Amino acid sequence: MNIRGLENIVQTFYDISGMDIAVIDSKNRIVARRYLGNRFCALLHRSPKCLKMCEQSDSLRMSEAKGSGELVTYTCPFGIFEAIAPIKKNNEVVGYLFLGMGLEARNGCHELPLARALEHSPLSDREELEKSIGEIPKYTREKLMAYAEMLPILAEYIENNNLLEGSSRSIGQLTKDYIKKNLSHKITLADLSWNLHFSTVTLTEHFKKEFGMTITEYILQKRMKKAAQMLSNDGDISVKEVSEACGFADIEYFSRSFKQYYGASPSIYRKQARADGEKGIT
Repeated sequence: MNIRGLENIVQTFYDISGMDIAVIDSKNRIVARRYLGNRFCALLHRSPKCLKMCEQSDSLRMSEAKGSGELVTYTCPFGIFEAIAPIKKNNEVVGYLFLGMGLEARNGCHELPLARALEHSPLSDREELEKSIGEIPKYTREKLMAYAEMLPILAEYIENNNLLEGSSRSIGQLTKDYIKKNLSHKITLADLSWNLHFSTVTLTEHFKKEFGMTITEYILQKRMKKAAQMLSNDGDISVKEVSEACGFADIEYFSRSFKQYYGASPSIYRKQARADGEKGIT
Protein backbone atom coordinates (compact mmCIF):
# COMPACT_ATOMS: atom_id res chain seq x y z
CA MET A 1 0.00 0.00 0.00
CA ASN A 2 1.32 3.43 -0.94
CA ILE A 3 0.33 5.40 2.17
CA ARG A 4 2.27 8.49 1.11
CA GLY A 5 0.51 8.53 -2.25
CA LEU A 6 -2.92 8.15 -0.64
CA GLU A 7 -2.19 10.88 1.91
CA ASN A 8 -1.06 13.23 -0.87
CA ILE A 9 -4.35 12.64 -2.66
CA VAL A 10 -6.54 13.35 0.37
CA GLN A 11 -4.43 16.38 1.34
CA THR A 12 -4.73 17.88 -2.15
CA PHE A 13 -8.47 17.28 -2.25
CA TYR A 14 -8.88 18.82 1.20
CA ASP A 15 -6.86 21.88 0.17
CA ILE A 16 -9.23 22.36 -2.78
CA SER A 17 -12.55 21.62 -1.07
CA GLY A 18 -12.12 22.05 2.68
CA MET A 19 -14.25 18.92 3.14
CA ASP A 20 -13.44 15.73 5.02
CA ILE A 21 -12.07 12.97 2.81
CA ALA A 22 -10.91 9.48 3.71
CA VAL A 23 -9.67 6.34 1.99
CA ILE A 24 -11.10 3.14 3.46
CA ASP A 25 -9.66 -0.29 2.64
CA SER A 26 -11.46 -3.59 2.06
CA LYS A 27 -11.47 -4.30 5.80
CA ASN A 28 -13.28 -1.01 6.46
CA ARG A 29 -10.16 0.56 7.97
CA ILE A 30 -9.41 4.22 7.37
CA VAL A 31 -5.90 4.22 5.90
CA ALA A 32 -5.64 7.88 4.88
CA ARG A 33 -7.70 10.85 5.95
CA ARG A 34 -7.70 14.64 5.99
CA TYR A 35 -10.41 16.42 7.92
CA LEU A 36 -11.16 19.70 9.61
CA GLY A 37 -11.78 18.16 13.04
CA ASN A 38 -15.29 19.56 13.32
CA ARG A 39 -16.76 19.31 16.81
CA PHE A 40 -20.31 18.45 15.74
CA CYS A 41 -19.64 14.76 15.09
CA ALA A 42 -17.46 14.52 18.19
CA LEU A 43 -20.32 15.87 20.30
CA LEU A 44 -22.81 13.51 18.70
CA HIS A 45 -20.63 10.47 19.23
CA ARG A 46 -20.66 10.98 22.97
CA SER A 47 -24.11 9.41 22.71
CA PRO A 48 -23.95 5.65 21.99
CA LYS A 49 -27.29 5.93 20.20
CA CYS A 50 -26.04 8.67 17.86
CA LEU A 51 -22.77 6.85 17.22
CA LYS A 52 -24.67 3.70 16.28
CA MET A 53 -26.94 5.67 13.93
CA CYS A 54 -23.91 7.12 12.13
CA GLU A 55 -22.19 3.75 11.88
CA GLN A 56 -25.32 2.10 10.48
CA SER A 57 -25.77 4.90 7.95
CA ASP A 58 -22.19 4.56 6.71
CA SER A 59 -22.45 0.78 6.54
CA LEU A 60 -25.67 0.98 4.53
CA ARG A 61 -24.26 3.46 2.04
CA MET A 62 -21.02 1.51 1.65
CA SER A 63 -23.05 -1.59 0.84
CA GLU A 64 -25.03 0.45 -1.70
CA ALA A 65 -21.84 1.74 -3.32
CA LYS A 66 -20.39 -1.78 -3.40
CA GLY A 67 -23.55 -3.22 -4.93
CA SER A 68 -23.90 -0.58 -7.63
CA GLY A 69 -20.19 0.01 -8.17
CA GLU A 70 -20.97 3.70 -8.47
CA LEU A 71 -20.87 6.96 -6.53
CA VAL A 72 -23.51 7.33 -3.80
CA THR A 73 -24.46 10.76 -2.43
CA TYR A 74 -26.72 11.23 0.59
CA THR A 75 -27.25 13.12 3.83
CA CYS A 76 -26.35 11.45 7.11
CA PRO A 77 -29.02 10.95 9.84
CA PHE A 78 -28.16 14.43 11.11
CA GLY A 79 -28.44 16.28 7.80
CA ILE A 80 -24.78 16.47 6.74
CA PHE A 81 -23.93 15.94 3.06
CA GLU A 82 -21.78 12.86 2.41
CA ALA A 83 -20.66 10.77 -0.55
CA ILE A 84 -19.01 7.38 -1.06
CA ALA A 85 -17.27 6.09 -4.19
CA PRO A 86 -16.02 2.51 -4.53
CA ILE A 87 -12.39 1.81 -5.44
CA LYS A 88 -12.15 -1.21 -7.73
CA LYS A 89 -9.53 -3.67 -8.89
CA ASN A 90 -10.45 -6.02 -11.74
CA ASN A 91 -14.11 -5.03 -11.27
CA GLU A 92 -13.96 -5.99 -7.58
CA VAL A 93 -14.44 -3.37 -4.85
CA VAL A 94 -11.25 -3.15 -2.76
CA GLY A 95 -12.00 0.06 -0.85
CA TYR A 96 -13.88 3.34 -0.76
CA LEU A 97 -13.41 7.08 -0.90
CA PHE A 98 -15.56 8.83 1.68
CA LEU A 99 -16.50 12.52 1.57
CA GLY A 100 -18.26 14.38 4.37
CA MET A 101 -18.77 17.38 6.65
CA GLY A 102 -20.53 19.78 4.31
CA LEU A 103 -23.83 21.62 4.63
CA GLU A 104 -25.89 22.95 1.76
CA ALA A 105 -25.82 26.74 1.96
CA ARG A 106 -29.43 27.85 2.33
CA ASN A 107 -31.57 29.64 4.89
CA GLY A 108 -32.04 27.57 8.02
CA CYS A 109 -29.53 24.91 6.96
CA HIS A 110 -28.42 24.51 10.59
CA GLU A 111 -31.92 23.73 11.86
CA LEU A 112 -32.14 20.08 10.78
CA PRO A 113 -28.77 19.02 12.27
CA LEU A 114 -29.64 20.74 15.53
CA ALA A 115 -33.14 19.28 15.72
CA ARG A 116 -31.92 15.75 14.95
CA ALA A 117 -29.09 16.02 17.47
CA LEU A 118 -31.39 17.20 20.26
CA GLU A 119 -33.99 14.57 19.35
CA HIS A 120 -31.59 11.65 19.61
CA SER A 121 -29.28 13.04 22.27
CA PRO A 122 -31.57 15.25 24.42
CA LEU A 123 -28.98 15.73 27.19
CA SER A 124 -26.55 17.44 24.81
CA ASP A 125 -25.71 21.08 25.39
CA ARG A 126 -27.77 23.08 22.88
CA GLU A 127 -25.43 26.08 22.80
CA GLU A 128 -22.38 23.88 22.23
CA LEU A 129 -24.16 22.04 19.42
CA GLU A 130 -25.20 25.29 17.76
CA LYS A 131 -21.62 26.57 17.82
CA SER A 132 -20.28 23.32 16.38
CA ILE A 133 -22.85 23.35 13.56
CA GLY A 134 -21.82 26.91 12.75
CA GLU A 135 -18.27 25.64 12.16
CA ILE A 136 -19.33 23.18 9.44
CA PRO A 137 -18.39 24.50 5.96
CA LYS A 138 -21.35 25.50 3.78
CA TYR A 139 -21.51 25.11 0.00
CA THR A 140 -24.02 25.51 -2.80
CA ARG A 141 -25.69 22.28 -3.91
CA GLU A 142 -23.83 22.52 -7.21
CA LYS A 143 -20.46 22.73 -5.50
CA LEU A 144 -21.24 19.82 -3.17
CA MET A 145 -22.13 17.65 -6.16
CA ALA A 146 -19.06 18.81 -8.07
CA TYR A 147 -16.79 17.75 -5.22
CA ALA A 148 -18.62 14.42 -4.91
CA GLU A 149 -18.25 13.75 -8.63
CA MET A 150 -14.48 14.08 -8.27
CA LEU A 151 -14.40 10.94 -6.12
CA PRO A 152 -14.78 8.40 -8.97
CA ILE A 153 -11.93 10.15 -10.79
CA LEU A 154 -9.71 9.85 -7.70
CA ALA A 155 -10.84 6.25 -7.21
CA GLU A 156 -9.80 5.41 -10.77
CA TYR A 157 -6.41 7.05 -10.20
CA ILE A 158 -5.90 5.01 -7.02
CA GLU A 159 -6.85 1.84 -8.91
CA ASN A 160 -4.63 2.52 -11.92
CA ASN A 161 -1.62 3.23 -9.71
CA ASN A 162 -2.23 0.32 -7.31
CA LEU A 163 -2.12 2.66 -4.33
CA LEU A 164 -4.46 0.57 -2.18
CA GLU A 165 -2.82 -2.83 -2.67
CA GLY A 166 -0.97 -4.82 -0.05
CA SER A 167 -2.20 -3.37 3.24
CA SER A 168 -0.02 -4.77 6.02
CA ARG A 169 -0.58 -2.34 8.87
CA SER A 170 -1.98 -3.94 11.98
CA ILE A 171 -4.91 -2.63 13.99
CA GLY A 172 -2.48 -1.48 16.66
CA GLN A 173 -0.34 0.40 14.15
CA LEU A 174 -3.40 2.06 12.61
CA THR A 175 -4.34 3.16 16.13
CA LYS A 176 -0.86 4.58 16.69
CA ASP A 177 -1.01 6.43 13.38
CA TYR A 178 -4.31 8.07 14.30
CA ILE A 179 -3.02 9.09 17.74
CA LYS A 180 0.15 10.57 16.25
CA LYS A 181 -1.83 12.71 13.80
CA ASN A 182 -4.34 13.91 16.42
CA LEU A 183 -2.19 14.26 19.52
CA SER A 184 -3.09 17.93 19.97
CA HIS A 185 -6.81 17.10 20.03
CA LYS A 186 -8.98 15.26 22.50
CA ILE A 187 -8.84 11.52 21.73
CA THR A 188 -11.37 9.09 23.13
CA LEU A 189 -11.96 5.40 22.47
CA ALA A 190 -15.20 6.42 20.78
CA ASP A 191 -13.19 8.68 18.42
CA LEU A 192 -10.82 5.84 17.61
CA SER A 193 -13.67 3.39 17.08
CA TRP A 194 -15.48 5.77 14.74
CA ASN A 195 -12.45 6.76 12.70
CA LEU A 196 -10.85 3.32 12.41
CA HIS A 197 -14.09 1.35 12.02
CA PHE A 198 -13.35 -1.13 14.81
CA SER A 199 -15.15 -1.69 18.09
CA THR A 200 -13.52 -0.28 21.21
CA VAL A 201 -13.05 -3.84 22.50
CA THR A 202 -11.21 -4.90 19.34
CA LEU A 203 -9.00 -1.81 19.43
CA THR A 204 -8.05 -2.15 23.08
CA GLU A 205 -7.38 -5.89 22.89
CA HIS A 206 -5.21 -5.67 19.78
CA PHE A 207 -3.28 -2.66 21.02
CA LYS A 208 -2.52 -4.26 24.39
CA LYS A 209 -1.42 -7.48 22.70
CA GLU A 210 0.84 -5.70 20.19
CA PHE A 211 2.47 -3.09 22.41
CA GLY A 212 2.07 -4.28 25.99
CA MET A 213 0.26 -1.15 27.17
CA THR A 214 -3.22 0.30 27.02
CA ILE A 215 -4.23 2.94 24.49
CA THR A 216 -4.69 5.44 27.32
CA GLU A 217 -1.18 4.75 28.62
CA TYR A 218 0.26 5.21 25.14
CA ILE A 219 -1.55 8.52 24.57
CA LEU A 220 -0.28 9.84 27.90
CA GLN A 221 3.25 8.66 27.10
CA LYS A 222 3.27 10.42 23.74
CA ARG A 223 1.81 13.62 25.17
CA MET A 224 4.28 13.72 28.04
CA LYS A 225 7.24 13.19 25.71
CA LYS A 226 6.01 15.90 23.38
CA ALA A 227 5.50 18.28 26.32
CA ALA A 228 9.00 17.56 27.64
CA GLN A 229 10.52 18.24 24.22
CA MET A 230 8.63 21.51 23.87
CA LEU A 231 9.58 22.68 27.35
CA SER A 232 13.23 21.82 26.71
CA ASN A 233 13.53 23.28 23.22
CA ASP A 234 10.92 26.06 22.84
CA GLY A 235 12.06 28.70 25.28
CA ASP A 236 9.42 31.31 24.45
CA ILE A 237 6.34 29.11 24.50
CA SER A 238 4.14 29.29 27.60
CA VAL A 239 3.14 26.30 29.71
CA LYS A 240 -0.45 26.94 28.65
CA GLU A 241 0.53 26.73 24.98
CA VAL A 242 2.42 23.51 25.64
CA SER A 243 -0.63 22.12 27.40
CA GLU A 244 -2.92 22.91 24.45
CA ALA A 245 -0.44 21.60 21.87
CA CYS A 246 -0.35 18.29 23.75
CA GLY A 247 -4.12 17.87 23.85
CA PHE A 248 -4.87 19.16 27.35
CA ALA A 249 -7.71 21.67 27.59
CA ASP A 250 -7.11 22.19 31.33
CA ILE A 251 -3.67 23.54 32.22
CA GLU A 252 -4.01 22.46 35.85
CA TYR A 253 -4.73 18.88 34.83
CA PHE A 254 -1.77 19.01 32.44
CA SER A 255 0.54 20.28 35.19
CA ARG A 256 -0.59 17.55 37.61
CA SER A 257 -0.17 14.87 34.98
CA PHE A 258 3.26 16.16 33.98
CA LYS A 259 4.49 16.29 37.58
CA GLN A 260 3.21 12.80 38.24
CA TYR A 261 4.96 11.52 35.12
CA TYR A 262 8.31 13.34 35.47
CA GLY A 263 8.42 14.18 39.16
CA ALA A 264 8.60 17.92 38.51
CA SER A 265 6.18 20.62 37.45
CA PRO A 266 6.45 21.90 33.84
CA SER A 267 8.08 25.14 35.04
CA ILE A 268 10.68 23.38 37.16
CA TYR A 269 11.34 20.84 34.43
CA ARG A 270 12.00 23.69 32.00
CA LYS A 271 14.42 25.37 34.42
CA GLN A 272 16.29 22.12 34.95
CA ALA A 273 16.46 21.51 31.21
CA ARG A 274 17.86 25.01 30.64
CA ALA A 275 20.42 24.56 33.41
CA ASP A 276 21.52 21.23 31.99
CA GLY A 277 21.77 22.82 28.55
CA GLU A 278 23.95 25.64 29.85
CA LYS A 279 26.22 23.14 31.58
CA GLY A 280 26.58 21.27 28.32
CA ILE A 281 27.61 24.45 26.51
CA THR A 282 30.35 25.27 29.00
